[in-house]
Amino acid sequence: MPPTGERLLSIGEFSRLTQLSIRMLRHYDEHDVLRPTRIDRSSGYRSYSPALLRVAGWVRRLRDLGLGVAEIATCVAVLDQPEALRAVLQRQRTRLVTDATDVLGRIREVDHLITTLEEPIMSIEITLRTLPARTVASVRGTIPTYPDEGLLWQRLMSSMPAAGAIPAQAPRAVAVFHDDAYVETDADVEVQLDVAATFASTDAVRCVELPEMTVAVGTLHGPYDGISAVMEAIGRWVPEHGYRFAGPMFDNYLVGPTQDPDPTHWVTDVCLPVAPVAAA
Repeated sequence: MPPTGERLLSIGEFSRLTQLSIRMLRHYDEHDVLRPTRIDRSSGYRSYSPALLRVAGWVRRLRDLGLGVAEIATCVAVLDQPEALRAVLQRQRTRLVTDATDVLGRIREVDHLITTLEEPIMSIEITLRTLPARTVASVRGTIPTYPDEGLLWQRLMSSMPAAGAIPAQAPRAVAVFHDDAYVETDADVEVQLDVAATFASTDAVRCVELPEMTVAVGTLHGPYDGISAVMEAIGRWVPEHGYRFAGPMFDNYLVGPTQDPDPTHWVTDVCLPVAPVAAA
């Protein structure tokens, strides 16, 4: 209850002073964010104590920071507890930094697309190759997303010495994508490195004998974000030349981050096992 004799503000007056619309004040009342001091039982009119102006100011600022109704209600309950309020604001700051990073990435992508509109369309040559049989050290696992492939490479490289797996001279570093379709999460990926000789498989790393295979190959020169154009070219080439898909796609990293930190120097063979349609 307001102090005896205190003049309450009408919802219109309170709205003007707080820069919160009447609609939003009613919304905040319904969600226990900013309750009026008094509601007239007969008319339903809401009245507010001037002391609530401070609370409303916080509500407006928190809303403008992007906090949801539930988080604003949490903050209102701890306005006199700086540490508790700081924790909520710190979480929102972290989210905003993440969002800003995502937006900057999209801006760079837009700039890249604008630039490509002014460049001549580059044709991607697809070749048919027969890859020889290989012996590889292999680690296959489920990773959060495809860009997390490095987690598997770390496991492979750390597990090979204990298993007695010795890399071959100029070994091929290959990532195989086993999912039947593209997935947003929980990607099934295998990484392979050529070895000089067979070794006993362990729980951490397997020795795998791979047979000779025929593949359609497109080469990507530059960072990995250009790989979709190569995949598109392979996808057109395969049916146009009388072939069908015959296994999971894999990338052969000829030059990558371990050899050269400059993405413009990276070279990747994008490979898709194929077979003649007549052999289906």
